Amino acid sequence: MIWQDYRQKVLRFAILKHVRDPDVHWDLLLQLPDRPLLATWQIQIEPADWRNSLIAARRLPDHRVVYLDYEGEISAGRGRVTRVDAGLMELSQYDPQGIETILHGKLFHGALTLTPAADTPNASEKWTLQWKEIV
Repeated sequence: MIWQDYRQKVLRFAILKHVRDPDVHWDLLLQLPDRPLLATWQIQIEPADWRNSLIAARRLPDHRVVYLDYEGEISAGRGRVTRVDAGLMELSQYDPQGIETILHGKLFHGALTLTPAADTPNASEKWTLQWKEIV
């Protein structure tokens, strides 16, 4: 069940650069209502290029809340993460059709929409991210 008053709850987000030679990608972590872990997506495109584009995002297993503040080596040789941005978010939609939120970070201030892919193989992993900066 989704918490119905999520628009009044203070939620956080983080964008992490994840380097594990030779791979570099970015993890988008969202704190969603009634979830003990962070919803997480992997994005191959640098965040500076997210603006006004539809970007492929791959849904990853949920991450621990500690990653909202963590930077450094990840255990078991899984690479290193560096925080690109973090802050608060205002959730306006959170249902099976997708997630819409306003991010209030130091670098990212604007509307973020995540939409799951239509029924395709591995549809649960395939999402589309759309970012519109508020100036």
